[in-house]
Amino acid sequence: MPQFDPTWFISQIFWLVLVFGALYWLMVKRALPKVSKALDARAERIQGDLVRAAKLQRDAEITAETYEAAIAKARDEAREAIRAAQVATVADLDARQDVLSKELAAQASAAEARIAEASKDAMASVREIAVGTAQAAAGHLIGGNVDEAKAASAVDGILNRQTTH
Repeated sequence: MPQFDPTWFISQIFWLVLVFGALYWLMVKRALPKVSKALDARAERIQGDLVRAAKLQRDAEITAETYEAAIAKARDEAREAIRAAQVATVADLDARQDVLSKELAAQASAAEARIAEASKDAMASVREIAVGTAQAAAGHLIGGNVDEAKAASAVDGILNRQTTH
């Protein structure tokens, strides 16, 4: 093997140093700056993406807080609307109940008046029947006619005693 022959060592070392130096110079002057620029551009892009992601996350958090606040406000407004509707319903129910109570009281008063009038009419009819019956009974017992005024006076006396007791 010629590379292990000591007579060629010096030329091999010379070419090794020359080729290594040329490759080193090419790497330092050409390849490494391009790689460095690519890495710097990539790092900048990653940093920009991280900044944009952080900004988007803050925006999302703000939007979520705004959404939660809007939902809480809507819930409060709904509760207030329900409470107002309940109050209005209770007030309306109370008003209707008052009107109905007044109507029922008026109807009860009217019914009591009709009952009193009917009772008065019935008592007048009873009085007339009692006067006629008393006149006929007394006439039958004494064998003659009894004056209607006397029979009415007797019936009124009996009715007055019963109503006072």
